[in-house]
This record gives sequence, structure tokens and C-alpha cells, in this order.
Amino acid sequence: MNTSHDANERRYKRMRTQTEIVDQHATWIAVNPIQGCPKSCSYCFLNERGQTAVRPEQLAEPAETVDLLTASLYYAPDRPVALYTWTDVMALSKSRAHLTDLLAALAHKKIHNPIVLITKCPIPEDTLDTVANAHRSGLRIIVYLSYSGLGREVERGIQHEGLKENFPRLAHAGVPVVHYWRPAFPDSSTTGTMEAVFDWAAAYARCTVAAGLKVESAALPRLAGLWPELAPTPGVTTAEGVYPEAFWKFIHKTHQRQPDYPLFHTNSCALAYVLGQPDRFGVFGSDVCTARNHCPTTQRLRCEADNVHRPVTTNATIQTALTRRGHADTPFTFDRHRGEVVIHAALPTNTAAALTHDLGIRVRIARQHSDPYWSSGTAGALPLVIGDAG
Repeated sequence: MNTSHDANERRYKRMRTQTEIVDQHATWIAVNPIQGCPKSCSYCFLNERGQTAVRPEQLAEPAETVDLLTASLYYAPDRPVALYTWTDVMALSKSRAHLTDLLAALAHKKIHNPIVLITKCPIPEDTLDTVANAHRSGLRIIVYLSYSGLGREVERGIQHEGLKENFPRLAHAGVPVVHYWRPAFPDSSTTGTMEAVFDWAAAYARCTVAAGLKVESAALPRLAGLWPELAPTPGVTTAEGVYPEAFWKFIHKTHQRQPDYPLFHTNSCALAYVLGQPDRFGVFGSDVCTARNHCPTTQRLRCEADNVHRPVTTNATIQTALTRRGHADTPFTFDRHRGEVVIHAALPTNTAAALTHDLGIRVRIARQHSDPYWSSGTAGALPLVIGDAG
């Protein structure tokens, strides 16, 4: 017999929207053969897509997933690949089994791309062994641990002590860890909380990526319930990220607390550092590079040397890249002094990100209103700082 609860559940399921199994995000190729998360974090972009507090749905088998990845127009063998960005793959045993098979399929096909896994769930011992063994066998796995000091009222269903223990367990297993410090709310931006989060992560992670809160227009009323100052503040939905002032100040002074520990405001720089590679996103020499990123001298020297020896970008190479991406007639301006291409048209963010990968320099675009991807620094969005968290 149908009940009111059953009817509500059916209506909710009809609200679920899906993303492409393979798509280009700002820093990496996102691969999502499983979509939907059983957790219910209040800030998550999946809320607006009906994909939180749901049973994950498998859309592709592991072997098929690898075929879709390598057949994608976004794919190249050197580009980072992030798996399961529309779920938390560590949350359920069925998802973890898919991960085990997918890592085996990637190894079988000799995929050498950097492979990113992102989680805020405790990693069971058998899965940790699987990830560590895959890393030792040659897969270039990096685990991002999303840890921000938020409480259960915001990150519903998250076992925070188990999440914290992932740091030493992965580090001791030899798996590179990046601390993903995002997002921040005023309640998590007290001095005591920030110091505890940062000190714990810095003891085990290779580096930290600090990012603000992404605020989509549809999410603003819900997020303003957690952070009332969002509602009256202009520009929150177009910002690269929104930061409480106390958090913003703290993440720009972490060198005083841990002089040898890197903290990046650009995800691409964190990946480059962990992989021992130079910048490939046109960040080197920018304001973010020189004034915000706390980057080791050895990494800056690596980027400087690469910048000197890299092939010169020309209008012809930019035109070739635009043509390859299906935008041959799109007007652009190349600012050689700034090392930046400005596209004078509204293009999807995934196209701009792909062009950035193709050219290895900054690409700025006008954002499409229908773009499903949130505001990004790739599209020229800037950070926004609010108030004083106390």
C-alpha cells in the first residue's frame, strides 16, 4: 500500500538530476560512474541536484568507466582524474567494491593519469589496503581528505573522528594525502577550531588546499540559514568562494605556524606540488601565486624553470586550441605580458578548463547563465570575504 512517505520519496527521486559520467572540471577530469550520496552535508552542491541523502546509483561498470574516460574528448594521459565527485565512495560497501574493481581496471589498461579520491568518511581497513596496494603498484593515487572542523549539524552523517584518523592511516601506508579545507563557516572559523584542524592535517598531509564556500543562487536561502550574512551580501553567488574574515586571515598566515608546510589557494598548484610537476594552469607569477599561496621555494624554482623553457604561446596556437574545442570563430585577446587569454564570448566552464589544460596558461571567459558548473576562478571569479567570525 502506498503511503504519504512513499509518495514524498517518489517525488524526491524525480528531482534527482545526473551529470555526465566523464566531464571536465576546473582542475581535473571528473569521472562519476556512481552518482548520489547517502550523506547530507548542508553546504553540498548535490543538494540542489536531489543527490544527497539518497542511495547511490551506479551508471557504469568499472571496465566501461575506463573506456568512457579514455574515449572522452577531454582525456589526455597526463591530466588529473578525480573519481566519484558526485558521491562519497567510502560511504557504502557497494561503492567501495566498485572502487576496488575500477582501480584494477585502470591498472589493467595502464592508465598513468594522476587519480584523485575525495572523502570525508572513515576508510575501512580493507579499502585502505586496496588503495595503498594500487598506489604501490604504480597508480598515481592521491587522497583528498575534506576536513574543516564543522559539526554534525552541518555535516550530517559524517563520523568526524574516523575522518581524522584517515590522515595518519593513509600517511603511514605511503598514500599521498592532501588536506581539503573547505568550506568554512563562521562557527568553524574560531581560532581554536582552525588551529586544531590545521595542526592535525599538517602533521600527516603533503599540503592543504583552502577553499571558500560555493554559493549557487538556488542554494542561497538554505545556506543563509547557516550563515545569515550571506543573504544581504552582494556578489556571493558569483564569487569564486565566500570566506569568513577570520578564516581568510588565518589561511594567509599559516606560514607563521608551520613554516615548512605548504598551503595553496589553487587546487592545481597542490596537485603539481604533490606530483613534483610545474604549474600547468598559468598560476605561476599571478597574484594568487605570489601573494596567497604558501609554496615551497623548490616548487617555485621548478615552475620558474619550466616557464623559461616552455614553448611560446602564440595567437596561432590559441586559435588551434579553440578550433579543436569546437569554437573556431570565437574572438579572443592574448595578453602576452599577463600570460592570459581572454575569450570574448560565453563558453561553458568545462570548455574553458579544457582550454587551460591545452594551452597551459590562464583562460578567462564570460560565464554562461545556464552553466551547470559553479563559479570558478577559471572563469575569472574572485573570492569574497565577509565580516568577522570573531
